This record gives sequence, C-alpha cells and structure tokens, in this order.
Amino acid sequence: MIGDIISHYKILKESGSGGMGEVYLAEDTQLRRKVALKFLPSEYTAEPELKARFVREAQAAAALNHPNIITVHEVAEFEKKLYIAMEYVEGQSLKDFIAGKELSLSEVIDIATQISDGLAAAHQAGIVHRDVKPQNILLGNDGRARICDFGLVKLKKDVALTQAGSTLGTVAYMSPEQARGEEVDHRTDIWALGVVLYEMLTGQLPFQGEYEAAIIYQILNAEPKAIQWFRSDVPDSILTLASQLLQKDPANRLSSAKEIIQRLQELPHEKAPEEGKKSIAVLYFENMSSEKENEYFCAGMTEDLIIDLSKIQHLKVIPRSDVLPFRSKEVNSRQVGKTLGVHYILEGTVRKGGNRIRITAQLIDVKSGFPVWAERYDRLIEDIFDIQIEVSEKIAEALKLSLTESEKRSLAKRPTDDLRAYDFYMRGSEFLSRRGQKDRQTAIQMFEHALSIDSNFSLAYVALAEAYSFNYLIYGGDRSWLEKMMEMNEKALGLDPDLIEAQFGIGMVYFHQKRFAVAKGIFEKVLESKNDYYQACWWLGLTSVVLEDYDSAIRFFKSAAVIKPYSEEPWHFLEQSFRRMGKLKAAKEAANKVIELGKRKLEANPKDVAALSRLAVTYAIIGENKRALEAVRKVIEIDPNDGVGLYNCAGAYACLGMKEEALKYLEKASEAGWWKLSEWIQNDPSLESIRDDPEFQDILSKHSV
Repeated sequence: MIGDIISHYKILKESGSGGMGEVYLAEDTQLRRKVALKFLPSEYTAEPELKARFVREAQAAAALNHPNIITVHEVAEFEKKLYIAMEYVEGQSLKDFIAGKELSLSEVIDIATQISDGLAAAHQAGIVHRDVKPQNILLGNDGRARICDFGLVKLKKDVALTQAGSTLGTVAYMSPEQARGEEVDHRTDIWALGVVLYEMLTGQLPFQGEYEAAIIYQILNAEPKAIQWFRSDVPDSILTLASQLLQKDPANRLSSAKEIIQRLQELPHEKAPEEGKKSIAVLYFENMSSEKENEYFCAGMTEDLIIDLSKIQHLKVIPRSDVLPFRSKEVNSRQVGKTLGVHYILEGTVRKGGNRIRITAQLIDVKSGFPVWAERYDRLIEDIFDIQIEVSEKIAEALKLSLTESEKRSLAKRPTDDLRAYDFYMRGSEFLSRRGQKDRQTAIQMFEHALSIDSNFSLAYVALAEAYSFNYLIYGGDRSWLEKMMEMNEKALGLDPDLIEAQFGIGMVYFHQKRFAVAKGIFEKVLESKNDYYQACWWLGLTSVVLEDYDSAIRFFKSAAVIKPYSEEPWHFLEQSFRRMGKLKAAKEAANKVIELGKRKLEANPKDVAALSRLAVTYAIIGENKRALEAVRKVIEIDPNDGVGLYNCAGAYACLGMKEEALKYLEKASEAGWWKLSEWIQNDPSLESIRDDPEFQDILSKHSV
C-alpha cells in the first residue's frame, strides 16, 4: 500500500499492526499534515459484528477531545476497506519506553497522572476503554502521554457488540471481573491502570504465567509480589495507591480516575537530574574594557551564546532569566552551578577596543571546580559571529556531544549579516533589561534602528514586540500596544516560522486580550515544539488557574518545576493552587520546597528580590511571622519598585493580618504593572483577609483594563 492514495491521504509507510488492524503513516494532502491510518483487516470487513465494533471505536474516540487521548479526525471506507484517520504522534509507546529501564518516581507519577487525566475524560463521557496497557499509551517527544486504540470500548448505555462471556483485552491487564467475562464498568480501567503503575515501578507484571489460564488464575486468586521486593525508594503513599488500584473487588478500588489524579498530585516528588543529559549555565561575560558603555556588548554576546547552545538537543541550558540575577556581582561559579543544579559553568571576559576584540572563555566542571576547556580569541569585531559559533562548537566538543547536521546548520545561521544592525539590537536589549519608561523607549528606538538597517532581522522583531509588551503592561494598558506586539511577532514568524519566541509572544497577546482558551492552545503548541520551554509551561499553569481548571494548573506548574528543579517559583504557584483547592497537606509540602529552594538561591545571590519576596509570603503562610517581616524589610530595602516583590509583600502582610500594609503594597504593585493579572489577584488565597475590603476592589477597578 506504500504510495497509494486513500481518499485524500497518501500512504507513506507501515507504522505497526495489531489484532484489530494495520496502522500506516500517511500524509493528509488537503491539510498538509501527517496522520495515522488504521485499517480493519479486509477479511473482517464482511462480518457485520466486527465492522460495527470498528465503527463504534471511531465514534467513541472521536467524541473525546482531550490532550491525553489520541485525536480522531474521521472514519471512512475506501474500496471496501474501513479506516480511521487519527493524530500522528512522533515518539514511542509506553511499552517501548519502559523496556529494560528503571523509571524515576517523577516519571512514573507524571505518566500515571496523564493517563488518569485521559481516562477521567473518557469515563465522564460514559466510555470505558477496557484495554488499557502500555502498548495503547503513546509518549510523544513533547512529553505528553496519549491513550489510543479504543477498539474495545463499550458505551455504558449501549448494548455490547461482543458475545456474552467473551474476554476482550490483553490478559495480563484484565480486571478480575473482565477475566470472568462479566459486565464491566469504568473500574476495569482503574484496575488496568494499577497494573501499568506496578509495571512502571518494577519493570514486571504483577500477575504472570506461562499461558493465559495461568495468568487468569493469578488475577483471580493471588496477590502480586510486593513492590519493595524490586526497589526500595518507593514511598508508602505510592505503595498504598498501587494496592488500592489492584483490589479484586471493584467496590474496594478507588472510585474514579479523578480521585487517582488527586492522590497523585498530593504525592511529594521532584525530578532528579536527567541522566545522560549534560547541563550548563552561561554567566554574563565580564566587561574588561575601559568604557563602561561596552557592558551592552558583553551582555548581548552572553545572551546569544545562551540562544546558540540551546539549539543543541542533548545539552540542557539554563535560560537567561535565571542567570540574570548573578550579573555584575562577585559570585562563586561553583556555588552558582550548585544553586542552578548544572554540571558546567561557562564564564568569560570581553575587552573591546576600536575595531578589535579580545574574548576569553572557560568551561568549568562544577563538581571538581576545574576548567575542562579554555580559549582566548583576538579578532576583529566583524568576526564576532564566527567566535560565537566556534565557542559553541568547542563546548560541544569538550562535553563529547556529537552535533547533528541540523544543529550545525542552526549554529551557523547568523541573526543578521549587518554588524550595525546587530550593534543596535544589543544596545536595545541592554536598555530593555533596565527599569524605567525612558530606558524602554530608548530600547524601542534601538530595535527600530536595527530593523531600518536589516528588515529581515527576525530576533529584532521579537525584541521589539517584548518592548511593546512592557509599554502595555506597565504604562497605561493601551490596547494598541497589543496590536503592535501581534504585528511584530507575525513579521518574525514570516521570516522564521520555527521561532519559538515569536509563537509564544502571540500567545501572550491573546492572554492579555483575555482570550484565555486561545492563548492556552498556542502555549500548548509551543510546548509540543520545545517541551522544556519554561515560560510556556508556567503561563499554561497561570492560564489554567484563570480558567479555574486547577487540575491542569497543578500539572503544568509541576512540569515547570521539572524544567527548573532549582527554582522556587513554580513551587510558589503550586502552593497557592493547592490552597485554592483546599489541599492543605500538599500546600504545606510545596511551601517547604519554596523555602528550601529559595534559601539555596539566596546563598548564591542575597539580593534576589523575587526569591526573597516568595520566602516572605511563604513564611507568613506557615506562621513564621518574624522571618516573614524580616524578608519583607529586605525586599523593600533592595528594590522598592519591583512589581513581583511588592505584590508578594502585600500577600505576606495579608497573611499576617496587617490589612493596612497589605493594601498599601498591593496598590504599589498594581502601579508597577501587577493589575495585568487581576484574574489571579481576585482568587489569590494569600489575599483572602483583604478581599472583601472596599479598598481592595477599588485598587482592582482603578488598575483594570
């Protein structure tokens, strides 16, 4: 069938086969997308019962619209061949993913939560899968689990299509009632999920035998071997959950997939460093020139190196926002490395004079403290792009990372061919990083100069859009800035359709237009392209809160915590989300993580206002009043105009019952731009004590758009 045209689908290759048919990768020639086509075996087409089951599979699956369930596009018949066109997922099955490896607890919890999410949606629609197993769960390269193959579903209100007493489904994952050929409901999926959870934790099936009858006997009569027999790091809470899922009497199991999600979300867990994936933080290069003005050049080069290194798939690079707090400060590189949880630190100096430049760079092993690579470059200014490419390649070589041809091409791609445009761009970036309306207006002028020289400079369009966003957020909320943001990001995408920053920027426009569902869809697409894009993950969490989808909010904030295991920020929002849901135990555990990670960050940079202010509100929440007030005092002393800091100070005062101070600092935070998140403020549990105060509503009304 390879090369055949079926309706408007061109068959590209065979993708797999199973008891219910063959699966092919195809191209949808109308919409220019890849799809998976599943065909019912031709010898079955003449059998009305099997044909009806196949059609019913498609109808049931197509009725479901959930990120953890494969999307069905259509069911049709071509030359007496029935087929389903469905979403094509680049990745692997859970069966292949777990084969021969031990999953971390965080991986197990994340995958189990996603499967439970998908099952909850199906069960709510009255659909029982009846064949949940690792082969029917696909893990995309975007990190998302999707349940597929609803070939054995049974609509609760319909008559079964199979003969009475027939045992459909893979034997090892069957529930006792299913193995006995009895009528089943959604609890059979809960049992199967318990089997999958057990297998993910141990690498073994809980019920085994040399033939089907022996396996069924085990399912009906035996208890599985204790999980502790296989591994000792599984906490009691997970052991209890697994046991509750594998209760032979359906009445004794957890009652719903939603309850499983709740239990999983309450489990304390964090992601261990990714095995086999090296990580690096690029510290801002030090300006050794006599002219202080050259700081912009050092910063621009540092940020470009971060962008370049981020193009290497097998290298985790700490984003600019997380190394920015260490800029222009005397810091211990190893301490910074430990704080950020990376293997390596890149640091260097820049001396610029006339048309020449001298750059030194060294790559430091955080564990040993010794450099593993160092180099000095004495070149002309016009060679700056070549130097950056060479540094990136040398780092990959030192870390024994093999660059793909695609990565080599990406690194070799220059942001612009005109050094004058690049200089204006770097100057604009420097002004944009400062505070104050005047600096940001200067940044806009710099970016506009860069684009007047090179109208194809995509990164300059993105930077200009970011500058416009600040004008919207902080200086008046004029919606014309949103239109300009959209225009600049669209121009950037016109030049580089894969530019993640521009895609994300468009999502932000929709968010600020309060088109939250559209924004959420765009952020999800960004994550599909780059699953470790923290900003998209974090804003998905925030958008889910606004939409009052707290289960999704918690999932996204947890994913953000995985991307940045060194940051207290996602745990701060997890704590608040748990409190919104009344899950006080989980909230307390999240608060402990905020304190642990916040203190560690402050050891490396005592003037990190965001971390300090999050500690302030967390101390207030747990009743550490003196520590909360001391943290607030330090925040105001370090930077009395920081919007995030002021807002968290307001939250700390509110939790301490100091209403007057809380309202005062909420007003200041709103003036600094925090009105932009009024939907969050309205429901922030830290502000509960002042929410009914007329002044609180006046502040929101005054600063709302």
